[in-house]
Amino acid sequence: MNAFFQGFTAFFRGMGFSVSRLGIWYIVPIALWLILILGFSFRLSQWLIPYVYEWIEAQTGLDLNGANGNNEWKELLKTGLQWGVIIVVKVMLWYVMGRYMKYIVLILLSPLFAYISERTEEMISGVSYPFNVNQFLKDVLRGIGITLRNMLLETLLIAAGGIVGFFMPLLSPLILVLLFFVNSYFMAFNFFDYAVERKKMGVSKSVRYMRSNMSTLLGFGVAYNIVAWFPLLDWVLAPLSAASGAVLADADLPPGKSSATFNG
Repeated sequence: MNAFFQGFTAFFRGMGFSVSRLGIWYIVPIALWLILILGFSFRLSQWLIPYVYEWIEAQTGLDLNGANGNNEWKELLKTGLQWGVIIVVKVMLWYVMGRYMKYIVLILLSPLFAYISERTEEMISGVSYPFNVNQFLKDVLRGIGITLRNMLLETLLIAAGGIVGFFMPLLSPLILVLLFFVNSYFMAFNFFDYAVERKKMGVSKSVRYMRSNMSTLLGFGVAYNIVAWFPLLDWVLAPLSAASGAVLADADLPPGKSSATFNG
């Protein structure tokens, strides 16, 4: 359990570190959030709302796009329904995008996470990594590849859990808890891999490193998911905190466990 709590607290130490020393870079995820949430979701809601209107009209007989004569109650009901649809559709789209586009965010911001991870290590260890375009692109592509790998594995495990839960409903609460920890592990994996890749570990050795430090990754991922449960924080605060926190967590691992000394 000690390793679990070390990973858990490392995430929040990373939050303090990134906010105080690398805070300027929070502009990037904020800009992405504004584009995807306030831009894309607005367009999508404008397309979706008329279809919701049509369904309500079919159920109630109200003309939500026109006048309903001199009946004040119908006009009042129509106005209430219109505003209700607009608010519900926009809030739901905002929530859904905020919860289920996390992997897209990890992919789009992979260059920033690679940079934040490297800068954090330089600040705490004094070890400088001269900028190399080829190496930086390799780090970014590795990060994207790891994210896609983990997304696929998590999707398969969710599907398997759904099938088991369908046939054995009593196990559903346990399955949900297990899937939460599965997601926590994979989220931590994504961020720890930036530190690991700089040590020239291949993917197979990286996987062994992650498994060797599973308790630490689980604690780290649980902390990440607690913060990421809140909309906006899951796109802005949690990812950059994790990029720094993973480096701090790795540095605290005992000899033979950290990325610098791992020989598993």
